[in-house]
Amino acid sequence: MAAAGSGSRSLPAAAARLGRSMAAAPAARLESVRAVTGLLREAQPRETAEESIFQDLLKILTKALNEIEQAYKDSCELLDLDTCLLLVAECFRCLRNACVECAKNQDVMRNLGLITTSVRLIKLLDGIQIKEEPLLTAFRCSLQFLGNIAAGNGDSQNSIWKCAFPDLFLTCLTYSDEKIVAYCCMVLFTCLNSEKVRELLDPENLTVALRVLKVYKEQLESEWSFLIVTDHLLKCPELVKVLYAKLSNQERVTFLELIMSKVSEKNSVTSEEMNVFMRIADFLASCFRDKCEAVLKLTSAADAEDEVTNGLWAAFWEYLMQSCVLDGLVLFPIYEVSKSCWLLGTPYSTEALVTVRLLDVLCEMTSNNGQLEHLQASPGLLETAIDILRLTHLAGKQAVNIFTATHAMTGQEEISHPAVGFKSHLIRLIGNLCYKSKGNQDKVYELDGIPLILDNCSIDDNNPFVNQWAVYAIRNLTEQNERNQELIARMEEKGLADNSVLEHMGLEIEKQDDKLLLRSVRKKPL
Repeated sequence: MAAAGSGSRSLPAAAARLGRSMAAAPAARLESVRAVTGLLREAQPRETAEESIFQDLLKILTKALNEIEQAYKDSCELLDLDTCLLLVAECFRCLRNACVECAKNQDVMRNLGLITTSVRLIKLLDGIQIKEEPLLTAFRCSLQFLGNIAAGNGDSQNSIWKCAFPDLFLTCLTYSDEKIVAYCCMVLFTCLNSEKVRELLDPENLTVALRVLKVYKEQLESEWSFLIVTDHLLKCPELVKVLYAKLSNQERVTFLELIMSKVSEKNSVTSEEMNVFMRIADFLASCFRDKCEAVLKLTSAADAEDEVTNGLWAAFWEYLMQSCVLDGLVLFPIYEVSKSCWLLGTPYSTEALVTVRLLDVLCEMTSNNGQLEHLQASPGLLETAIDILRLTHLAGKQAVNIFTATHAMTGQEEISHPAVGFKSHLIRLIGNLCYKSKGNQDKVYELDGIPLILDNCSIDDNNPFVNQWAVYAIRNLTEQNERNQELIARMEEKGLADNSVLEHMGLEIEKQDDKLLLRSVRKKPL
């Protein structure tokens, strides 16, 4: 408390020095601003700061803006640009500090016109060709200031939006400096709301959203771009559809990864949010129905774009395996991590990779009760899942490929193909769609889907956990459904269903009154 009180008493003296330095040399002004910057790191000085401080900082920034503009207009070399940029950066640091948890200062600065001046300066900095550190620092600090003045302040957010959207955001999102891009994403995230998200639907503004997705794809550690998509863009189903249509297949894979992250969240959702999820689910189900057969392109290595590239990727996976395993211990869940990496950089058909990720998202969506009931009624989704399971199963029997059941796969091969687990997930989706749904249970019966699932019950290294998902699907298909139970019982009696497999699934055949019934028993180990 003593330090804060001391800072509060020191601030008027520092502010007075700042006022007197306005006519001094740039170096003296810089030291005066630095003194105020340091004091405004503390809460109490921020709360007692006078408007005159921000007026003086505005004068310094306006003077710098005019000097830089005039110097470049007249091709004048007299201006000490580096010193000028250092002063600009320090002014923005000072303003940035003054905004922290202080709505009063945010409002004063906005009313003085500091947002408008800052946006003008950023545009001017972008136009300077020599991108050296003093310029980059000033640029970064200006964006940090905009982020802080907007934090929790709707009026400031609206003011920035009016001045900066869409041109300034596009300028910064395409900048060559990663920090500038990240700070721009921070400002954009802070300013967005449901109304502003809808503005992105305008064809002239859609580029902003597309660029955010590109930033996330290129800078996977960019938290702000991730949050823009998951917390804002995905709340507008219309925007999701428009964006998806504009994306390349590789970009769609990235977009679906982000959707997967959102639907995997365990947080409770409002009825409005659930409605948004259901509309997105409808759209993704239609995409899966339309494009699912593209996965068959993964049956042949000839579909890879470049055999040399495939060799390089194989070498990479070998290195990854060696890097992630130490003395027999797996250092992190390599399968999931590497599968995501592979999907982003694979030489395989990118259209097929979209199908793989669409299925993953639909499986996750049908694991949620609210979305499950909606997707259970989705026209053609269950039929599509059975059809593509039949086609991939047949493809695996006709030739040796990724859809062929195998027990001899090495760890490297297991993670190096994007279709690993595809049939498992199809069976999972079918099982989910049949959960407590008599109509879907009967539909699978009519489509001869039950024998197909039973034919995929054996352990398969190309499809981890396929046996468990088959057990789950059969349980959901036979629950309170005598016709499906009788079908499996007749298959076992005729030798069309392996009794040992049924026993492992925890099922056995029982004859009652000339009827064959399927009942649950204790599972037997393999």
